[in-house]
Amino acid sequence: MTDAEIILNSLDALATREGDPAAAVYARLFKAHPEFEQLFLMDTDGGVRGSMLQQGFECLIDAAEGGNMAAVLLSAERVNHESYGVPENLFDAFFVAIRDTVQAAMGADWSSEADAAWTRLLARTTTLAAA
Repeated sequence: MTDAEIILNSLDALATREGDPAAAVYARLFKAHPEFEQLFLMDTDGGVRGSMLQQGFECLIDAAEGGNMAAVLLSAERVNHESYGVPENLFDAFFVAIRDTVQAAMGADWSSEADAAWTRLLARTTTLAAA
């Protein structure tokens, strides 16, 4: 199985097991980086978080499949997020929170292959975000 297939299968498992994973992803992000929670104070209906999560999934899928959209979007969003006070070295923390949420949802079904595929994907998104 290719990395892209492993990533897509794990995201499918997340959707099947958790439904909307937004609350779990942001709980993990805010636990690891409590300072980020204040950036969402105006997001009273969760719309910004939902949109950001959707874009995150789109970037992860595009990067896993070797597409070009993720590089463009991540470069732009890195600059945007700096203006919100997100340090460059923490930009990829969101993707780590997504990965950790997927891993938790998969439980015993999380494999060494999934771990390796996600490790490579996160390395790629970090590289793309810094490009």
